[in-house]
Amino acid sequence: MNERAIPLPAKRMLSPAEAAQYCGGKSIDWLQSHVKVKPRKIGSLVRYDVRALDKWLDSLDQSTPMTGDDWLGLLDEGEGDGH
Repeated sequence: MNERAIPLPAKRMLSPAEAAQYCGGKSIDWLQSHVKVKPRKIGSLVRYDVRALDKWLDSLDQSTPMTGDDWLGLLDEGEGDGH
């Protein structure tokens, strides 16, 4: 058979170690104390949404501050996760 495998999309949900690496190769302790993104519980797993991490990282650029709607969107993303 000569079937081609369809490539998987990039990961959207990252483990704490992957999220720390994504945020500049930091430690999990740094991630948990500095990153203002709530992780999601998926079953027994803890995962960080890449989109939420991107929004937070983008907000660090002082030339483009987050709007109130951006902050409300981040709060809405954290609803219902038990935190």
